Amino acid sequence: MSRPLAGRVRAAVLAAVLLGAGFAAPPAGAATLALTQYVNPFIGTDNSNSPNPVPGGAGGSTYPGAVVPFGMVQFSPDTPTASPSGYRYGDTSIEEFSLTHFNGAGCANNEDLGLLPITGAISTSPGTGWTGYAGRYTKANESAAPGYYKNKLDTYDTTVELSATQRSGFMKLTYPNTTSARLLVNTSRSATGSRAGSIGISGSQLTGSVTGGGFCGSSKTYQIFYVIQFDRAPSGFGTWLGGTVSAGSSSTSGTNSGGYVTFDTSSNSTVQAKIGISFVSPANAQANLAAENPGFDFAGIRAAADTKWNDVLNRVQVTGGATADLQKFYTALYHVFQNPNIASDTNGQYRGFDQAVHTASHTVYQNYSGWDIYRSWAALIGLVAPNEASDIAKSMVLDGQQGGLLPKWSHNSNEHFVMTGDPGPIIVGSMYAFGVRGFDTAAALTLMDKSASGGTTQGQAIRGRESGYLSRHYVYEDPSDSLEYSASDFAVAQFAKAVGDTTKYTTYMQRAQWWQNVFGPDAGYIQPRGSTGTWAWPVVPSSNSGYTEGNPSQYTWMVPYNYQGLINLMGGRQTAVQRLDHHFTQLNGGLTQPYFYIGNEPEHGVPWAYNYAAHPQGTSSAVRRVMNESFTTGPGGLPGNDDLGATSAWYVFAALGMYPATPGADVLALHGPLFPAASIIRPSGTIRITGSGAGQGAQYVQSVSVNGVVTTKSWIRYGDIAGASTLSYSMGSSPSSWGTSVSDVPPSYNDGFTPPPAAPELGPNLAQGKAATGSASCASAETPDKAVDGSLAGNSKFCSTAATKYLQVDLGSAQNVSAFVVKHAGLGGETTGWNTGAFTIQTSTDGSSWTTVASVTGSRASRTYHPIATRSARYLKLNLTTPANDGNGAARIYEFEAYR
Repeated sequence: MSRPLAGRVRAAVLAAVLLGAGFAAPPAGAATLALTQYVNPFIGTDNSNSPNPVPGGAGGSTYPGAVVPFGMVQFSPDTPTASPSGYRYGDTSIEEFSLTHFNGAGCANNEDLGLLPITGAISTSPGTGWTGYAGRYTKANESAAPGYYKNKLDTYDTTVELSATQRSGFMKLTYPNTTSARLLVNTSRSATGSRAGSIGISGSQLTGSVTGGGFCGSSKTYQIFYVIQFDRAPSGFGTWLGGTVSAGSSSTSGTNSGGYVTFDTSSNSTVQAKIGISFVSPANAQANLAAENPGFDFAGIRAAADTKWNDVLNRVQVTGGATADLQKFYTALYHVFQNPNIASDTNGQYRGFDQAVHTASHTVYQNYSGWDIYRSWAALIGLVAPNEASDIAKSMVLDGQQGGLLPKWSHNSNEHFVMTGDPGPIIVGSMYAFGVRGFDTAAALTLMDKSASGGTTQGQAIRGRESGYLSRHYVYEDPSDSLEYSASDFAVAQFAKAVGDTTKYTTYMQRAQWWQNVFGPDAGYIQPRGSTGTWAWPVVPSSNSGYTEGNPSQYTWMVPYNYQGLINLMGGRQTAVQRLDHHFTQLNGGLTQPYFYIGNEPEHGVPWAYNYAAHPQGTSSAVRRVMNESFTTGPGGLPGNDDLGATSAWYVFAALGMYPATPGADVLALHGPLFPAASIIRPSGTIRITGSGAGQGAQYVQSVSVNGVVTTKSWIRYGDIAGASTLSYSMGSSPSSWGTSVSDVPPSYNDGFTPPPAAPELGPNLAQGKAATGSASCASAETPDKAVDGSLAGNSKFCSTAATKYLQVDLGSAQNVSAFVVKHAGLGGETTGWNTGAFTIQTSTDGSSWTTVASVTGSRASRTYHPIATRSARYLKLNLTTPANDGNGAARIYEFEAYR
């Protein structure tokens, strides 16, 4: 979209200030597209469709306010029912406009330095009755765009416009004709309660500090220094402290403190206020404001913010898609670039993790949602923003050197230890794997090793369960935590190998393979295991008890660096595909369904597990379903917390047709693009992605070439596209044979242990689709034919409570049979207590004379495999003598399979 010439010149000048933070426009010669038009900041600001989300995870928890890429300031409205994000689209009143917000965190956070324009008298003290001043608004009057927010408070007949630079906010207020136009400044209130603040009023300038913190229940706090400058002197002012309002007072401090200024808008309705902040000092707040926002040119600042966003979005240019798809894509990319946040001031000073003030020659970043962002965000930021990612990696190493370890889940200069595992090494390792350099790799590896050896940061260990993990080779308190430790160990191993430390590589690869120690051989799930090695029983695949924000069905797939081993333990590719098909019955199942849950990060990589089972059509189908059904252009358009860009990063990769399936490694699993053309514009050269025939309804890959060379492999490495490169797809509406050979699957990493033996390739299931009979069914939908339909999905099972329980299959003609597989209740997402306890398998050539070929007692396995000496049979019978291992009277068989 074009702007008037004067506006474009003004924007160019102000953009030059922003570019000083290390951001670069697209390189010379690359056409700049008008992309901010596709960003809708309201996407993700209300609840999603998850039936039972994680606490605080019902929606995207995004905010619609003004921010520039990685900005220190996020100037946005706060509404009454919006925790944890600050803003909820469904609300129709605004309590304040505050300077700091997180994009999609799951705990209440930030909302520091609340500003609220009002008209009329101040009666009740805002220190004790702040929310009583909230302003109602009409949805039709609200709008937002990158770097800009606008609304009208009907209560006060006042229009509010917001914009921002990296370290400052800008507020333009249009009041009615009145002598009592006021701006309230709350120096105590934040999302997590009231703390001490201060304010000093001197003419047209306000200065002071606010204290925030308390993220996810922490007692840690931080201080923000601020300066507010108005474009004219107020006609009056005052302060409050607690329940007392002091008209004419120019300063106050303490808890529940704040102040106000009054303007006469009888002849000039507009008041402009610009706010600079710093985590270091009042002088730095002043300097930040002077450097980035020297005048009162609101239109220019707004235009510069739009330019900055447009330049950043142009790093990934997609064309040819529907408008709705472009909106989802560029809003996701917009969210990706909101965190972490710049923490250093224009003079290079910043507050470190030792709480001391330091100076850096590069931009320093803080705020890492580690557990969330390591799975896809880290690789994406390395791919599309390598220069910024280099400074982010430098910043994380500085955090470790000053605080003790690489950050886990940090808020400003405080580590809060939220969530499980040790994600810092995976984030740094993933960025390195995707080409990020320019940071101290030796120091980074030392910090990774320190964390895994009992080290602490700010007085506390990140791996609090490391000693038990090292002694038992698993974490008995939480199997999901055990997987997180192993995932971090894998990333450390890959990083160590890349920088030449083979000793650490060997050590950490051995530890990485301890994932197998929490895979229950009977249940077939990742499951709890006691301190003495005993397995918890039964396993309820839908129960989240004992897991971190997930359940056995969901966490079982969180072994992305060794899907080969996992698939072999499951019994082979066919079983894995059936289990995945069952898993994708729902796309956003929440915590207590045995199905996929896109709204939370542990499952983000699961759609690509199909690629490892040589069934890439499953990946393509699942990814496109999630993109179309779980992501929308409405306020509930994100399936769960965006978690500082994590969920949005998933969508960006999904639309580009590739995904970093192995955190800590350089592997990109392929599934085909949504758009006919995409370009990732990088300093090392442009990556061009073409998708002949791509679009809605054409999600299946027909063929792929990488830099002109045709490949049937369903994966590439980052190195294949690190420079100027081309990735070309032919897409279609039906599955093809591409990627279906066992030699086409992405790599699994088996160093460090003896991998599980390869599961036998059994070939076609002779029983599938054949005529089946049996004892009386439990329900009309649970008939014998459901046990031979080749599916675990949709509760597709045979169930019987008859006195004599059996299932019989007619193969139609005599066949040579040499193996059977029985899939019991556990694989259908039911309790493993209902797995069959005892049964026999019989064969017959005539349906009357039967030979027992397998007899099982005392079983509780979810899948049983029964090889036999090859024999000819037309009829097969499964006699269920103990229907369940927990005493339940119903027999449940999901599949009865026979093989040559």
